[in-house]
Amino acid sequence: MRKLLTFIAVLWAITIFTWIGDAVAQNAQRIAAVVNDEVISLRDLDNRLSLLIATSNLENRPETRQRLAPEVLRMLIDDVLKLQEAKRLNVVVDKGDIDRALQRIERQSNLPQGKLRDALANEGVSLSTLIDQVEVEIAWVKAVTRLERGRTEIGDDEIDEELARIQRNAGNPEFLVAEIFLPVDDPAKEAEVRQLAERLVEQTRGGASFPALARNFSQGASAAVGGDLGWVQLGQLGAEIDAALQRLEPGQVSDPIRTTSGFHLLALRERRVDQGLAGSSVRVSLHQVFLPVSPDASPAEVSARMEEAQKLSEPAQNCADLEALNREGAPQVSGSLGEVEIGTLPEEIRNVVLPLEAGQKSAPFRSGGGIVVLMVCDRQGEDDPLRQREMIRRALENERLSAAAQRYLRDLRRAAFVDIRI
Repeated sequence: MRKLLTFIAVLWAITIFTWIGDAVAQNAQRIAAVVNDEVISLRDLDNRLSLLIATSNLENRPETRQRLAPEVLRMLIDDVLKLQEAKRLNVVVDKGDIDRALQRIERQSNLPQGKLRDALANEGVSLSTLIDQVEVEIAWVKAVTRLERGRTEIGDDEIDEELARIQRNAGNPEFLVAEIFLPVDDPAKEAEVRQLAERLVEQTRGGASFPALARNFSQGASAAVGGDLGWVQLGQLGAEIDAALQRLEPGQVSDPIRTTSGFHLLALRERRVDQGLAGSSVRVSLHQVFLPVSPDASPAEVSARMEEAQKLSEPAQNCADLEALNREGAPQVSGSLGEVEIGTLPEEIRNVVLPLEAGQKSAPFRSGGGIVVLMVCDRQGEDDPLRQREMIRRALENERLSAAAQRYLRDLRRAAFVDIRI
């Protein structure tokens, strides 16, 4: 009898655990929303929430997930609409597109090359969840570009006006800015969008990653690059944004800014004096030697570090020599900085690099927590007017594509059947 009772108890336990496992699986597959004929499951929602929290430096707490869930579900609904439209247009996203986007995210997250998967896994997030999000972003850009083909052509007169505006702005302040844009398509939902904007401001000021939040929440064209707008001048983004930019200090995030199209959140990264077209189209390949220095180092310690950097770099006659120094045990942050436009460099660095010819190196100078020696490996595009015009053409085209993307998404939302089940 005792054996029989034991057998029944074990059988009952197995049955209970099977029921629990089935319930968990069924709950994960429960429907969160239906978008036209496609389903978003609770598992989809949970995966995206985990990705957002992991990449945004937010605390993974139940109240955080509960607060973010409605906004994340709306993002997933938009993603389904975008992907459906891309499929209708036969848009193809290849592996190279996705790999380049993942590499950009890796750099923005300050991760070593190839370590994005491991970083996500440490947070319990699958790389496939990020790939799904990236694929939607790329497909949507391609879809809007195809829909707008022939409508975004920029005339020479528009380029001339922009060149004249850039020259007029020389000597005025300009700002290195990132943005989160939240459109207000329906006036009845303005309060709801404002609340989201205020929550995002609170999260960024509390330490959340602005680029990650921009990738997830922003509806602007810059969302795919973490909201990065590059260097902007007063008069370029509108009076309301100009006023906010002038009140911000580097490192600060603005309160929500209401414009005619929606709410903008701005993160000011740096401020400088606009140089006009000078150096804006010159591209240089740079190599550096960097010796770290403590922020509270004495003048004598700084001077000693300067001499060390000078002696270390003095034998180098070209960038290959500097690379050899790096391999022989120079500080690990020394090495190639890749190719950059001089006009995008911080003013302190730009003023050092601008007079250097290919093969020349700078004297040691203090920057970014250390002593730096820079060498120009290659220099191209010196005051090339055709290159300047092409850069402006692309920037103006991107502005038009951004506006078109907002219109298309608004129209897709209005025409869609959306049934939210939670």
